[in-house]
Amino acid sequence: MSTSRKKRTSISRRKKQSSKHTPILIICIDRDDDLGEKTNLKSPIIGSKNCENAGMKLAISDPEEADANAIFAAVKTYNELSRTGRKCEVAIVTGNHSGGFQSDEKMRKQIQSIVNKTKIVDAILVSDDSDESSIIPLVQDIISINSIQRIVIKHSGALEETYAVLGRYLKMLIFDQRYSKFALGIPGLLFLSWAFLALFNLLEQAITVTLAILGMAFVIRGFDLDRLTRSLPKLELTSYVRLFSSVAGSLVLIIGTFLGASSISQSISINEAFSSPSNLLSSAPELIGVFAVESLLLLWIGLGLFIAGDLLSNWIINKKRRVIRGVILLLTLVFLFLPIQQFAKLLIGMGDTFTFIASLIFGLAGSFISVIFLYQRYIRLPRSRRK
Repeated sequence: MSTSRKKRTSISRRKKQSSKHTPILIICIDRDDDLGEKTNLKSPIIGSKNCENAGMKLAISDPEEADANAIFAAVKTYNELSRTGRKCEVAIVTGNHSGGFQSDEKMRKQIQSIVNKTKIVDAILVSDDSDESSIIPLVQDIISINSIQRIVIKHSGALEETYAVLGRYLKMLIFDQRYSKFALGIPGLLFLSWAFLALFNLLEQAITVTLAILGMAFVIRGFDLDRLTRSLPKLELTSYVRLFSSVAGSLVLIIGTFLGASSISQSISINEAFSSPSNLLSSAPELIGVFAVESLLLLWIGLGLFIAGDLLSNWIINKKRRVIRGVILLLTLVFLFLPIQQFAKLLIGMGDTFTFIASLIFGLAGSFISVIFLYQRYIRLPRSRRK
């Protein structure tokens, strides 16, 4: 007979046996063992008088303890049922302060021993635990649950649940490494930096240092740089090539953009351009030309590094079509350099129209011939040979 069938059979037997004349067991659950921690009493505790004394000891030890109220509620239920002539028994079951599997296993053994001793098959569950879903299966495997009484102190019903949720989140922020490095690491770094500045009487720089640390943390988390750093030793050869080309290309692009922007700021017409919207519109071509003349070479080298890194990584893994595509893109970038340079010079009145048109024609012809040659030589011809 399978386990599930045995379980269904045992439950059905309990249902047959249970009636309003059968005895019932009132079980008070103290999952985190506040009773044992604060009174040194050992569980299980069986009997109305013993449970009442345990509740009084716990209430005297800690008047704000909610488990004492749960114990008194269990004793009250026992007294009410006894007055009606119902045969019943009351018991207290405790787990471990640390919770988890060990706590549940301890309570399971105690409930089983109580059932074996009293021979009672029906139970009323009394608890102050907000998470009933984790307690019910534990008890229901051993004894049939007729009723559940959850004891909530009137002045702190929702507050107790709020404290429980906040406690879980605080524990996660402190002990979970995914969150603690930001919840504790960044404030700790700020406090250390302020202490270091105070040693040298530089606390007036605290705002600057704070903004720098926060900005660094946001950039690291926003671009997922911490995970990228951890994955660097596991990268393949092609990934290292792409990483180097991306970093080098980005640095060259930043320098080129900075040089272009500084050349604009040093331009004579910059003050006139921002004096009015009409002047800005008329000065825009000249400002674009100044920026392009100064930064074009570095911008083209940065873009070339990106393309070259992708091309080389595809060549390593023998992806011929992508290699050809990268070569064509690189050649197109080379052929476009002279026309764009001449165009930028024309914008600032230094270029030559004939040279600009000639460079455009030369670049178009060079791109066309390169594409046809590479396509015929490396893509189309090998296919014809296969046939």
